[in-house]
Amino acid sequence: MDRLSYLLDHLNVSAGVFFTGQLCGLTNFEEKDVGHIHVLRSGTMEVIGSDKQRLSIDEPSMIFSTRSHRHQLVGQQNNGAELVCASVRFQTVNSSPVVDALPALVTLPLASVRGLDTFIEVLFAEADAQQEGSLAVMNRLMEVIFVAVLRHIISEGESSKGMLAALADPHLNRVLSYIGEQLNGDLSVEHLANIAGMSRSSFIQHFKSLLSASPGEFVQHARISAAKKLILKNKPMSVICHNVGYDDASGFSRAFKKNTGITPREWKKLHLIASSNHTENLGHL
Repeated sequence: MDRLSYLLDHLNVSAGVFFTGQLCGLTNFEEKDVGHIHVLRSGTMEVIGSDKQRLSIDEPSMIFSTRSHRHQLVGQQNNGAELVCASVRFQTVNSSPVVDALPALVTLPLASVRGLDTFIEVLFAEADAQQEGSLAVMNRLMEVIFVAVLRHIISEGESSKGMLAALADPHLNRVLSYIGEQLNGDLSVEHLANIAGMSRSSFIQHFKSLLSASPGEFVQHARISAAKKLILKNKPMSVICHNVGYDDASGFSRAFKKNTGITPREWKKLHLIASSNHTENLGHL
């Protein structure tokens, strides 16, 4: 499986537009477990990262933050920035290797990302018109834009560590694909090392050097991430346990709580609340 398809399959991203209009003054973005996409159509503004570095933007651009990266936007009083802003959420754990593979904060001129023109044009047309269903259309467009930008980042960058490096590694690519397809199968270290074509000790060392997690830790992340998708589909607990490789509900619940800090029921409730809040603040920064 190619790197982008793997990331998208495991992230299961959803976007929610919460602001369209002109930005004047200072706005903070630091909500936990939430990323952001800001699309600038016109005007000028500054982006201030968590390191307090300031970047001035005066051309149509995209600010892409995916890992709860604290940042600020400053719109100029005499030339306010015309924006569409969306929050980005993933149905996975915030500290997983898949999420950690994403950039913290990236700013890209729109002209540098091939194929975005049409989507951006429709996005702002919907923002201007505010017709029936405009919000739903903008949400889906932001998800498409997310994919396009992520594809651009993957194609332009090289990484010696992390998920992107592991997916480019011929030994670990086979292993990661197998884990994703066989969550209820044999995922022992010995079997995964055999798939990688490496000795057990070499495999563990190589895996941890690229992903900063043991094979066992990664497998648990993958199982819990897959379980979350099934939970939101209201699948019976017995089906969820079987599909993601747990013998019974109690063992699954213990693993889920160890991984997330809360029970599956609590996680589902919080996720549904967070999703409903996606649209409540439209037009407010």
